[in-house]
Amino acid sequence: MADNDLMLRMSEQYQIEQIIKANEFSKEYGLTLTKEEATVLAQCGRSTLKTERRVEFGDSIMPKLIRAFADSSFINKDNYADILARLQDIFYLYKNESMDMVSDDDLISIMKNAYERESGGDLQYLEGTALEAFARKVRAGENWADRYKLEKLHIEDGFNEL
Repeated sequence: MADNDLMLRMSEQYQIEQIIKANEFSKEYGLTLTKEEATVLAQCGRSTLKTERRVEFGDSIMPKLIRAFADSSFINKDNYADILARLQDIFYLYKNESMDMVSDDDLISIMKNAYERESGGDLQYLEGTALEAFARKVRAGENWADRYKLEKLHIEDGFNEL
């Protein structure tokens, strides 16, 4: 049991360090996290993984979320940590809801575009409406990527342009 506790503490410390390291990118947008905020985000991530019955190997998703959302006009230094925590929850929920048929990077791109263009920065709308419609299409087996790119994002080529 002591070995498991040690491994968990080391993993959490690594996740905190990765979140703090992402400050190098986000500070260009006036957004940084304190060590305390990074610790809370790492703990929230672990809790969300447990709630969603998921396991994460390697890096957490948080640094990718930070890089994707740091330039959002709907995020400021006062709401930054809270929004990141909610985005992390939403990410894991929709990994499950889309039955893991969507890569992490694609889901983050879809979340970002829906947050900016459809939801107007409203996390409730993002979670309950925009992404739910997307997940329904994925579960129904539709060619979600091409349809979503054309209908919602107005993009004719791959997600690389996002």
